[in-house]
Amino acid sequence: MQYKIASIVFGLAVAGSASAITFSNVTFQAPPLSDGATFNTSGNSISFFLPNAIVGDPVDPLRAGNVNIQYDAFSAAPAFAAEVGVNLGVALSGSGTVSFIEQIFELDAIGNEIGGPIGTVNHVFLPGGATNWSGTITFDRQVERFRSKKFFNLSAVDTVDFDLAAIGLVNQSIQVVPEPASMAAIGLGVAALLRRKRKN
Repeated sequence: MQYKIASIVFGLAVAGSASAITFSNVTFQAPPLSDGATFNTSGNSISFFLPNAIVGDPVDPLRAGNVNIQYDAFSAAPAFAAEVGVNLGVALSGSGTVSFIEQIFELDAIGNEIGGPIGTVNHVFLPGGATNWSGTITFDRQVERFRSKKFFNLSAVDTVDFDLAAIGLVNQSIQVVPEPASMAAIGLGVAALLRRKRKN
């Protein structure tokens, strides 16, 4: 009986965490750095590819620029989005720097933003520092719909060194959690099994 209870709880938890996110309205802004940008999705993850997000010596005289990425996400009931994982990689040389800010906004049923950001994160890649970074944006509240806005600023001023700043990797994963009613149903189911076990 204990094995059966554990199996049911595990199965329900997996079902809740496997609820797929639907991505839409993906946009890239600020050419020429956003030129040729693409994306792909897999389950609750989305990845962005920016082949021309580069400034510095290889594309001189382009020494600075911005790239903005935006997308909407919907988590179908009975699940809510709770946080966003961020995984970034850049290429830096010489004076190259990349600064990053991401903000998350809740959306209503027709795609309007509700109030201010419900989560934000930022990071700066500096010369001589690490070129990979991972972080988590934990939402102020669990939501069904949200909009992500990413802002990148690249800079590689001209020095005697080989100066370069480029974006090499932008991956994102969404964590979803069961809605409270689903969690309550899980609890009631487990309680019923425990009562049944005691009777036996």
